[in-house]
Amino acid sequence: MSEMKKYMDVVRLGHKTTVGVLNEGDHIVIQEKLDGANASFKREGDAVVAFSRNTQLSPENNLRGFYEWTQTLDANKLLEGVIYFGEWLVKHKLDYGSNANQFYLFDIFNEFTQEYVDFSMVKDEAARLSLKLVPVFYEGQYKSFEHLESFIGKTELGVNEGEGIVVKNVHYQDRYGKQLFVKLVSDSFREVQKQKAPKDPNFTSEEQMAIRSVLTKARVEKMIYKLVDENVLDEQFGIEDMGTILKQLGNRLYDDIVKEEYEVIKNFEEKEVRRVIGKSLPSIVKSVIQEKEAA
Repeated sequence: MSEMKKYMDVVRLGHKTTVGVLNEGDHIVIQEKLDGANASFKREGDAVVAFSRNTQLSPENNLRGFYEWTQTLDANKLLEGVIYFGEWLVKHKLDYGSNANQFYLFDIFNEFTQEYVDFSMVKDEAARLSLKLVPVFYEGQYKSFEHLESFIGKTELGVNEGEGIVVKNVHYQDRYGKQLFVKLVSDSFREVQKQKAPKDPNFTSEEQMAIRSVLTKARVEKMIYKLVDENVLDEQFGIEDMGTILKQLGNRLYDDIVKEEYEVIKNFEEKEVRRVIGKSLPSIVKSVIQEKEAA
């Protein structure tokens, strides 16, 4: 097995860790956020090694055809010491029509410097290797939050709306010396949502409301499609797969919420958070399946 690297977690703009990431005058790139499977590949000698977000791929675990696609690449043309990151555009929530089942390069990681490279290099490599490049909505100086918002929902690949945008200031480093990229998503992909107060104040506790505000349909749907990408779940999943989905998602959702929305749940006991997830999850999963089958 080759050593693999996960792509960085792209953080929701507004999370406490994103303070200072974007400042007026910073050079930024605004890319379309694609709703596919995170994937990567790199050169090892005369071979091309491929990865999903979580594991090295093989003919048996092929990320819905991505592994086979990487084996058509000429390893000798790939740069050594870098990892090519992109999106394998398989169907999740959005319909990409004829753009589906294709790879879109969005980043390159330099294994020597341990940094993501300037986007100019990403563009050059995409052109040199004849790879498709993630749609870029804007490249230039950061103007304002309102300017970022103007791109949310736009798409150059989707049939209807886009998932959102990823904003990169490649030169920013946090206090630990780490790069950090941020995202803004459209309403239908929002993983944090406000919950209306119940009419009966005894019906739902403050803890339950807070937890449910981050246990959204968008978050659950994202996790279900990750199961599909990992071959845990068939692409044509249905209500008969409820047991598998619920068994797989409980811990994953808890970990994802702790990682991305710790401030929301930090004052609640783990047992209570897990209880609310377990109680709320079946109806959310059922809703995702019904919507999928009605599409």
